[in-house]
Amino acid sequence: MKNYIYSDWYIVCTSRELKHQPIARTILEIPLVLFRGSNRKPIALLDKCPHRNVPLSQGWVRDNQIICRYHGWKFDTDGTCQEIPGLCNVRNNSKNNHKLNAISYPVIEQDNFIWVYCQVNEEPKTQPFKFPLIKQCNFSTFYWQTKEIKAAFVNIAENFLDATHTHFVHAGLIRNQNRKNVNVQITRNAKMVEAIYLGEQNISGLIYQLLAPGCQEIVSIGRFILPSIAQLEYRTNKEEYKLFISLFLTPISENLTKFYAVVTFRWGLPKWLGKLIAVPLFYIGVQQDKKILELQARNIKKFGEEDFASTEIDLIKPHISYLQKMSLCDANNLIIKDVIFKKNLIIKI
Repeated sequence: MKNYIYSDWYIVCTSRELKHQPIARTILEIPLVLFRGSNRKPIALLDKCPHRNVPLSQGWVRDNQIICRYHGWKFDTDGTCQEIPGLCNVRNNSKNNHKLNAISYPVIEQDNFIWVYCQVNEEPKTQPFKFPLIKQCNFSTFYWQTKEIKAAFVNIAENFLDATHTHFVHAGLIRNQNRKNVNVQITRNAKMVEAIYLGEQNISGLIYQLLAPGCQEIVSIGRFILPSIAQLEYRTNKEEYKLFISLFLTPISENLTKFYAVVTFRWGLPKWLGKLIAVPLFYIGVQQDKKILELQARNIKKFGEEDFASTEIDLIKPHISYLQKMSLCDANNLIIKDVIFKKNLIIKI
């Protein structure tokens, strides 16, 4: 898969995972080593010593520098080689010979995550995605990450944002088979596609019964935001109930993805009780999705390619593909006129 959007920010690990010693992570098929420099600032380098290509993540950190375990080459937080044991005038050599230096990537710590900008030799024009409402005192937030899912991130995003699979994969947990007509408003701009489901009433799933008791009407909104954020927002006829689930999908390789979830909600009971109820329910839902996604991925591999038949109610996937195409064209300086897309339709969910 060569359609990665490199010129953007991706979550590479949580803040808690990154301590003093180096750790290895892979995003967009790029092997990285991460460590903390002075003032605990996160650092990201290509996980390859330029000398004999041993992974720097197998070395150690000392005096704000990472040391290769093979020949002891030392690199600072910019990747500049500061010492080659036995060789004099290393710093002058590294200035004149960039092949002696490790490749560095822009990195930011934000919202309890470590973010890496995956395009080298490019000054980031944007900041990482801001998760909504996590700093609002009347909202409760919990964080979650999965082990790697053996599926393409685009298919995971479609699964998360697809309302029509919930009757089967999440039967009883989210919805049952009693379908009703709802109006869907789809809007797309250059960075996001959004589907708003209007008119859904008396949802019978266990999650709604426990986390939105007494709510007669729910407006659900599914969003895909570049480069790889899938987000669900739920609004109800009661102002005290509101829910955001944001998944940041970090592609490791074509068919291997890790996601980081930020769940923020407000309801009429104590925050601790909401977390106590919500966490196990979300865990069940994630396991159900993981199983179906890995079944799908294995079958795609068996048949050699994706050969999807789509209908009008497959709302999100075409727009995700379009947004990726537009972003890649922009990255390659190809001029394609973008258009604002709007559409209304009625479906049964």
